[in-house]
Amino acid sequence: MFDRISIRYKLIVLLGLSAALALLISSAITIYSTYLSESRASLRVLHQLTDVISENMRAALAFGDAGSANTMLASLRADPHVLLAVVNDESGRPLAEYRAARLSGALVSRLQAGVQARILGSADALGRVDGFVEHIDNDLMGVLRPVFFEGAPIGVLAVVSDTGVMWARIRELVLLQVVTSVLTLVLLLFLSVKLQSLFTRPIMKLVGAMQDVARTKNYRADLKADRRDEFGTLYAGFHAMLADIRERDERLSLLATTDALTGLANRRHAMETLQTMLARAQRKGEPLGIIMLDIDAFKAVNDRYGHPVGDRVIQDVARVLQANARDYDLVARLGGEEFLVVCDGGTPEATAAMAERIRAGVEAREVRDTAEASFHVTVSLGVHSAVPQSAQDDIEKMIRAADKALYRAKEAGRNRYVVG
Repeated sequence: MFDRISIRYKLIVLLGLSAALALLISSAITIYSTYLSESRASLRVLHQLTDVISENMRAALAFGDAGSANTMLASLRADPHVLLAVVNDESGRPLAEYRAARLSGALVSRLQAGVQARILGSADALGRVDGFVEHIDNDLMGVLRPVFFEGAPIGVLAVVSDTGVMWARIRELVLLQVVTSVLTLVLLLFLSVKLQSLFTRPIMKLVGAMQDVARTKNYRADLKADRRDEFGTLYAGFHAMLADIRERDERLSLLATTDALTGLANRRHAMETLQTMLARAQRKGEPLGIIMLDIDAFKAVNDRYGHPVGDRVIQDVARVLQANARDYDLVARLGGEEFLVVCDGGTPEATAAMAERIRAGVEAREVRDTAEASFHVTVSLGVHSAVPQSAQDDIEKMIRAADKALYRAKEAGRNRYVVG
């Protein structure tokens, strides 16, 4: 169903969903960062409270004055969020304790057990002057701080509080964030409805032009555009596409007749062209020279240097062939490392001379493997020249004769030409 909706409405939906997702992510990050900052702030307040009490508790601990210690802890009633405060002497025995009136016996026992467990498990931290232990979870937070007198630990103060203040502030922020996000989303949707035409109008113009081209097959259609944004680039691409379509037939014809790696004629085009050249030579009574050549030990080159270097070797050989052939000669790659050169009007002597130039040119050409390494390759060539007598039969005979001469050159040691 969504694919039937106009792009105008799709854009509105997209903008709305994008805005909603952005607001959701932003809100989640804000709420999480607020939780972290509020938890740190709550613990900081609890730290300040324990600092004050521990300073005042030194004398009571030093003299084992439980009455004074209880009096100091009783002042915590002013803070309704403090649930439990315990002062242990240096031997670990409770000297004084404060508990909130709203605590049940079971909760008090759980809190006391938790405090004792953390004191026992944090001996190293509580043995330093600057040491402390803190903990916070969803419902409770607590701080344990050692009390020192003249450089020696004389007890531990533990204060446990609820997290009501922290969650109250977080709830306020969440409410504010939700209201802000909803209002922002409504505003963005309103702007999306109003501004979507700025984006869809150029697209609809392009769609209309494409429909006209499809209907009329007029690939010279001109889509007027004076835009400098991405739509201008899109219009320019549309015009370039039409130009490419106009050139399609030429490119397809070229691809059908050309070897992609070397740019030479491919086997199919070579056979068609050779038939035409042979018929002309037969009609004029002129000789036609055929050179078949093959790169020596090409498989070893591929195995040693890899196929990319092997492709470069084939391309270098093709360049040598093009450099030595005349404009009206035929140069083709028949496949793999095998090439064909057809010399129009090529006498045996002229064809053999061209074969030698090709052989020497390939041998002298340096092929680079890397910036530091290079090597040379050679070719073997089979040469045949004759005046054609009949079209189709002579094509096969001349190619077969040149091919046999090529194999004799291979058997004779490579890097040479043989006339057949």
